Amino acid sequence: MFTNTKSLNKIESLQKRALRFLLNDYTSSYEELLEKSGKSKMHINRLRTFCTEIFKSINNLNPIFMNDIFKIRVTDRPVRKFYRNNIEFQRFNQVTFGKNSLRVFGPKVWNALPSKIKVSEDLMSFKAQIKKWDISF
Repeated sequence: MFTNTKSLNKIESLQKRALRFLLNDYTSSYEELLEKSGKSKMHINRLRTFCTEIFKSINNLNPIFMNDIFKIRVTDRPVRKFYRNNIEFQRFNQVTFGKNSLRVFGPKVWNALPSKIKVSEDLMSFKAQIKKWDISF
């Protein structure tokens, strides 16, 4: 999740080569290969897995040390439906160990999720809904 662009490109390249081999198609573009196989890019898969871990942490389905990382934003005033179940942003002092950390990146991804996905009743329904989510932020 927290690797540099060069490593992410290597992972995507590996998936592209594997899809070419499995589908025996060496002329189609990467997007066409993904569509034929019903898969999504590795980056999107990692974001979906990351959101699943956040869901488990918020709903106390993870070990205790993971449950304490993310806190739901609590306000005294009424908020719009869009802002419900959002996670508090953490302050940071350093870019390397602050801005690029789990505590800062997690709320950014989670708060980008649609509310209907965030309020899922159980883990199975959350996973089913997040597979349909078009990640764009």
